[in-house]
Amino acid sequence: MAHTSQASGWSVDRWRTFWADPSAERALVRTPTVITDDVVGVWPHATRPVRGKQEYTQRIVALLSLVPDLHLDLMEHATNGEFVFLRWSGRGTGPDGPFRTIGVDRVRLHDGLVAENLILSDHPIFAVLAQRAEAEVV
Repeated sequence: MAHTSQASGWSVDRWRTFWADPSAERALVRTPTVITDDVVGVWPHATRPVRGKQEYTQRIVALLSLVPDLHLDLMEHATNGEFVFLRWSGRGTGPDGPFRTIGVDRVRLHDGLVAENLILSDHPIFAVLAQRAEAEVV
């Protein structure tokens, strides 16, 4: 699969580079260029998936607004057909202070873009993110 050598689109290396030093501002610019128009994101603790470029991008921006110093380190990854699995460790400062966490993203690619992302982590920061995001929808 050519998704790792494309000039645009999603790749493991681009994921690693972005999450090494992310920002809400960069997410607003970068995220729409690596996802499909009908992308689906399944986030921990959320009652429903996020759908489409705008909602998906806004959830990443919301995460980076909640944890402005968030950094994710890629521990390992594997590819199985259209799926890429990323095991990561993270650190940052949330509303309750500094934290460390781990998680896994299962990314489904379509034409080198993220069509679906299933994010798995049991850290409470994701519950806070889900509560805030769902309060904005109401």
